Amino acid sequence: MRVYVESFGCAQNRGEGGAIARDLAAAGHDVLAGPDGADVGVLVTCAVIGPTEARMARRWRALADRVPRVVVTGCLVPLRTGILTGRGRERTTFVPIREQAAIPSLVAAWSATAHLEPSPVPLAPIATTAPASEEIVIAQGCTSACTYCFSRLARGRLESVPAVTIVRRVAAAVARGVTEVRLTSLDTAAWGAERPGGEGLPDLLGRISDVPGDFEVRVGMMSPQTLGPIVEPYLDALGSRRFYKFLHLPVQSGSDAVLRGMRRGYTVAEFRRQVARARTRFPELLLSTDVIVGFPGETEDDHRATEQLLSEVEPETVNVTRFSPRPGTPASHLPPVGPRIAKRRSRAIAELRQRIARRGLERWIGFRGPARVTEHGPGSSSVARLSNYLPAVLPARYALGTGLTLRVEGARSTYLLARAEPPGF
Repeated sequence: MRVYVESFGCAQNRGEGGAIARDLAAAGHDVLAGPDGADVGVLVTCAVIGPTEARMARRWRALADRVPRVVVTGCLVPLRTGILTGRGRERTTFVPIREQAAIPSLVAAWSATAHLEPSPVPLAPIATTAPASEEIVIAQGCTSACTYCFSRLARGRLESVPAVTIVRRVAAAVARGVTEVRLTSLDTAAWGAERPGGEGLPDLLGRISDVPGDFEVRVGMMSPQTLGPIVEPYLDALGSRRFYKFLHLPVQSGSDAVLRGMRRGYTVAEFRRQVARARTRFPELLLSTDVIVGFPGETEDDHRATEQLLSEVEPETVNVTRFSPRPGTPASHLPPVGPRIAKRRSRAIAELRQRIARRGLERWIGFRGPARVTEHGPGSSSVARLSNYLPAVLPARYALGTGLTLRVEGARSTYLLARAEPPGF
């Protein structure tokens, strides 16, 4: 069968989409780079906020208009499949997240009963997702109980992928030529927490560090609540040359009152301590955080507290989201902040984020050091990642995975400008 896989949303969704595509190819199906000519379209959906959910409905309708059969998986399944209505519903099969491994068998069953005609259009090349990089999912679900989070409802309680399976997947990715592995889940610090007394994330990183090959690892998003008990052994493990000195630690609000309403399970002071400890260990650390603006009950003082925290901590990356009530979550029943107020606060945080990021990146001008090419940019440009995962745009095209020495010559609000130095310089 000719299959097209399309993924939306977080790194975990992208990792699951990539795994589905690889499993389909291993089962003998042709994985296409686009829907034209496909017999089956697989849509990995995101439902993190209302506008994203509406976009998923539009993408499903567009895909159903172009392919004979559609598989929908991801966070819309099973809680929100009712929004997918109209023509194409009878040709759509819904597969829960934890049953995605069955998709190749499902497609094979259709293949056995289908009479396939040659494609009327030239087929696009077999799809690949950033050959130098690969997301590897290390767990489903999480241990938290955040009052606003739909992903927790969609993915359920924590179930960690066994360490031996993760290590095997890392080794297989490296054997395929991957030089950047991204470990991902709803909360990477929670890995193993459902097995008290067993291995935790630092142990897993130790195992991955021992995998032979030329590659680096980026550890994905984690909650301050679950990082707290393991922060020291985690930072010890992060000291290996294998790991980018990168920390994605969502704070969500600079107000303890709002954090209590969100049931985040930590305080602003705890977040500050974790960041300070990480930066003490790794002065070059890249800090990424997330902020939700307009959570029910957020006051002007709460908003100013968030601005103050960001100004103090100065994260290199801030992901800003306006609160969107999601069905089935406790926060959906709370009185909302007015949309104009939420929009104003969101704009203020976004403007602050730009100023902070620009100042932080300008400190790197003049830096000379190692980096690895992870993607190609517009035209003949390339993007390389420094040891802390900062992106540097180079004006020349290099092969993906190439290691080089670069010198930073400039900065924008989200990336650096650099040039590669000649070998032996």
